[in-house]
Parts: sequence; structure tokens; C-alpha cells
Amino acid sequence: MVFFVVGIGLIFGSFLSVLITRLDRKKGIISGRSECPHCFHKLSWHDLVPLISFIFLGGKCRYCRARISLLYPLLEITVAVVLIVFFIINGWTLNAHDYYNIVLLVLLVSLVFFDYLYLLLPDKIIIIIGAVALIYNFLYQPNRLTHLFIFGFLFALGFAILYLASKGRAIGFGDVKLAFIIGLILGYPLGLLAIIFAIWGGALWGLILMLFGKATRKTALPFGSFLSATTIIFIIFSDAIQKKINTTWFL
Repeated sequence: MVFFVVGIGLIFGSFLSVLITRLDRKKGIISGRSECPHCFHKLSWHDLVPLISFIFLGGKCRYCRARISLLYPLLEITVAVVLIVFFIINGWTLNAHDYYNIVLLVLLVSLVFFDYLYLLLPDKIIIIIGAVALIYNFLYQPNRLTHLFIFGFLFALGFAILYLASKGRAIGFGDVKLAFIIGLILGYPLGLLAIIFAIWGGALWGLILMLFGKATRKTALPFGSFLSATTIIFIIFSDAIQKKINTTWFL
């Protein structure tokens, strides 16, 4: 079962690498074959086996020997690790809620990389995540929809105020939309805690970069990556966190 989950994670990660490098590009993610970005040679199926091809080729293009970006194996490994940890924590049996969470986890990993690489949170991905959350909760947890909408709106409102007050310098509008999605997925208090930890994580990362001279106070940081990462963590550990919260009076 472990090897099966790893294999599925690598395949999903390989798909995300296509999504991240080709979404909204001229050829898109549906039409056109994968090609080397250096020599533009069309890649064969045996050049695209997740992780194995990268290792077998020594991290270089088979045709021009240019280095293959570490983005591809890193994405594949990240998704595989996220799914393995999810199953270890939540058990190896699958139900509708597990399938729902797996879809969310994979899409959120894509947002982590999208914002880190491009300082961009694509509307198409955010809309898909929101649609998945709405459909699932409408079918399986309709009594929670009002709760989720209210706190999604409140989270987004808080971010929108910050966005307007800073004229977009503190955060991007994509973060406002992602805050609403976090509310739809986690509600309160998990969503609020995920946002708080993302703020702390982003601030700490910024301080570390400044200490090493890699950034200044004006350097843009991929805050959406931190929001997405903490949401991933809170989805995986939601049961344990919720049990802890239930014993904490102020939440």
C-alpha cells in the first residue's frame, strides 16, 4: 500500500509540474507534447516516468544534456510525501472525506509552488478548490455550509482590508481569495489558526532572508505559499488539532 501511494503521489506530482509550467501558456496543459525547454526536443514516454527518468538520466536532458530543473523531482517527491503522511496519520482506508482531502492536498501543493515561483495564485486553481469544497460540503455536510461561508467571508474581509490599506504592497489579492477558500475548507477555529501560523511562518522566513542578506523589508514574499502549506498541515492533522482545541477554553 505504501508503494502504491508513493507511486500515485509521484504521478500527481508529475501532473502538477505540467500544470505549473504550462498553465495559461500558449500550448496549455491539454494540447501539445512535453519538450525540453532548452533544445525543444519532444520528449518520449520513457523521458517522463516520474522521478525514475530524472534519476536514470542523471538530471540531464537525454538529447542536449542540459540540466533538468529540480522543480520536477521536488514536486513529485513533495506530493508523495504529503500523501504518505496523510495516510499514516489518518489511516489507510478510504472514504468520501479522504478522497476530498486528497484532492485538496494535491491542489494546495500546486499553489505552494505557484506562489513561490511566480508570486502568483492562479484563479483557475483557486476556483477549482472552492468548487470542490462547496460540492463536497453541500453533499456531505450541508449543515456546515453557513458556518464555512461566514468565516470564509470574515477571513477574506480581514485580508481585503489589509490589501486596500497597503495598496497591495503587504499582500496580493490572490491571498484575499485564498483566505476565503481556507474558510470554506477549514472553517473556525482551524482556518483562523492556519492563517495565524502562515503569518508567523512568513514573518520568520522574511527575517531569516534579511539576516542572510537575501531580502529587504520591501522584498515581496510568497505569502500564498505559507497559507497553502499551513492549510495542508491542518487538513492532515485536523482530527488531532481539533481534539486539542476542544480542551482549550478560549477557542
